[in-house]
Amino acid sequence: MVERYSTPQMKDIWTDENRFRYWLKVEKAVARAEEKLGIIPNGLSECLKGLEDVDHKRVSEIERETEHEVTAFLQTVWEAAPCSKEFLHYGLTSYDVVDNATSLRIIESLDLVEAEIKELCELLKELALKHKNTPVLGRTHGRGAEPITFGARVLSWYAEGLRVAADIKRARHISARGRISGTVGTFTVLPPGVEEEALKDLGLEPEPVATQVIPRDRHAVLVFTLALVGTWLERMALNIRISQLEGLDELFEPFKERQTGSSAMPQKRNPVLCERVCGLSRILKANVQVALENVALWFERDISHSSAERVMLPDSFNLAHYLLLKMKAIISGLRVEPENMKRILEGTGGTFYSQRLLLALIRKGMTREDAYRLVQTIAFKVKESGLPFEKIAKDEEKVTEKLSKKELEEIFSLELYLEKIDMLYKRMNL
Repeated sequence: MVERYSTPQMKDIWTDENRFRYWLKVEKAVARAEEKLGIIPNGLSECLKGLEDVDHKRVSEIERETEHEVTAFLQTVWEAAPCSKEFLHYGLTSYDVVDNATSLRIIESLDLVEAEIKELCELLKELALKHKNTPVLGRTHGRGAEPITFGARVLSWYAEGLRVAADIKRARHISARGRISGTVGTFTVLPPGVEEEALKDLGLEPEPVATQVIPRDRHAVLVFTLALVGTWLERMALNIRISQLEGLDELFEPFKERQTGSSAMPQKRNPVLCERVCGLSRILKANVQVALENVALWFERDISHSSAERVMLPDSFNLAHYLLLKMKAIISGLRVEPENMKRILEGTGGTFYSQRLLLALIRKGMTREDAYRLVQTIAFKVKESGLPFEKIAKDEEKVTEKLSKKELEEIFSLELYLEKIDMLYKRMNL
């Protein structure tokens, strides 16, 4: 975890201290289950009751000798609670503890991510409603297409956010599973009842068919979903960056009073927050490859996935949470320039009316090929002559012999491009 791009809340979940705290929580749940089922004598759960934290520094000291973190953890617990030494970890293998603890941290992390997605969606909804009727030039391939409203553009971001929120809920159900089924997943030492009791205590759903680990395709789904959070944020950030291009100036990300855009050029107002979102989202996407590589393990398990997960999971969660917080700040402080949007629309000379003129000519009997060539010629003359598309079209004999003055007036109406925007809002229950 890089400190600069971590959040305090998410960082705390993935610290060594918290990892061992969750390991201890799993050991306590197993102890209670084993006592309840008469597998071990009563006493261990009471012995562990007062122990809430494990000395992570002591674990590290012991691990330097054992080269095994779980045995180092157990020895540290034994030192802190000698009465646990006989039956702590009875019948368990390392990943009976590690996987369950990881799933608990995944759930805690997803709680943070879900909360921020919900808040960001609310901000986007408010922005979409505010600018429902603010005209802006729609663009495809980076070039002017037809008018939409800025609210409709934001509405698309909002709709994607709702899909991402649903994906996160699905990923929670898929990825956060539990297992206490022994060295190869077949309950060779402990009966299934221990798993049932302990996982119920921990609030985890059991993995139907585990090996020594929970299958890593579940983690792959999780990391892919976090990458989708990143691509959602990246899409918004990228479009805000483009809208802040010199000459467009339709949108501006927040810029503090004493902020500087360049060490050399005082005039610079760079979209650095949006650029950061775009840059860090690449890491979220790259981590998907790591998660996929972790799926194929030797037989019932090798340990090649473990080291990768120690980087991949904390980094993915930290970045997703950090980027959500940044995008909330960007949307909250976004400066929208309706006058510049209007200026750019007008600056096209009205070439966006071309499709309406094309279809009108076809309806009047002109072949599509002839109509297309005619309208394209008119559109290109706008750039060459500086005259409005409407004027050139109305002066074109091939147009006026097909279309009446009234029909031409109906074609050149901006309102017609925006009249069905309301239907999109109704689809989103807004």
